[in-house]
Amino acid sequence: MSARRGFTLIELLVTVGIIALLAAIAIPNLLEAQVRSKVARVKNDMRAIATALEAFHADKRRYPEVIPPAEEIEMGGGWLLKPLTTPVAYLSSIPPDLFLPAAEPEALMPPEGRYSFIYTSYPIPPDPAKIWSLASNGPNLRCDTWGIYKGYSPRLFFGGDPELKDWALYDPTNGAISRGDIFRGQDFIMP
Repeated sequence: MSARRGFTLIELLVTVGIIALLAAIAIPNLLEAQVRSKVARVKNDMRAIATALEAFHADKRRYPEVIPPAEEIEMGGGWLLKPLTTPVAYLSSIPPDLFLPAAEPEALMPPEGRYSFIYTSYPIPPDPAKIWSLASNGPNLRCDTWGIYKGYSPRLFFGGDPELKDWALYDPTNGAISRGDIFRGQDFIMP
């Protein structure tokens, strides 16, 4: 009698099934880890911008305006966060929002769109800006804060009623890719 060498079809199917099961367990964890790392990077980028905004304020006694003065536009440094890079470099470059949808190329073309975080300051010129806020689309790639904060603290919008915009802040306990934006304000830092 000769000894058989090799695997039977059943043994191969069981092996493939085990590998598929392990992959089904590992891939969602890997994807969630990628989202968590992007969220951490966005928060770190916002922290760097916040430091630059405070240094800008220490020098100029105001924050960059949402509607910049005409002389700043003519000098080429007036679009939203651009005054943080020129003529004095509070930041070497403006970090991009990692959660901008790739399907929106117009978002890369300031002033019509944006390539970085939503920046707002208040009050509106001619008064000097006294408070600021930054927002990122968050992992759902949709802007949930546009037109809501306008430089105010999101504490104004906490509450159980969806009309109070409680959903507008990203919370990873709702799932890695959940509704809400990552927000940082002069008077508010997301945990």
